[in-house]
Amino acid sequence: MSNHATTAAELVLGDRNASYGNPADDYAKVAKLWSGLLHPILKRDITPQEAILCMVALKLAREVHAHKDDNLIDAHGYLLCYAWAQSGERPEKQ
Repeated sequence: MSNHATTAAELVLGDRNASYGNPADDYAKVAKLWSGLLHPILKRDITPQEAILCMVALKLAREVHAHKDDNLIDAHGYLLCYAWAQSGERPEKQ
């Protein structure tokens, strides 16, 4: 695992998990909020997984503008959250 991925896993499975809980539950709230804000243009609600992928896109857009390790660490972390939310199984620390 790369250094960025290792750091991301430590954050997602440690501090962030303790602060925000299961990513599927956390991003279900985010998806509901975004769905409400975007209601006039959406045909359906955003899923928690789609909300997570939007966060990955945000970090990629920032990385294109200017490199910052935080962008890569967070993108890895969001993808780990995505996998967790998709499978329903908490990843193991490596």
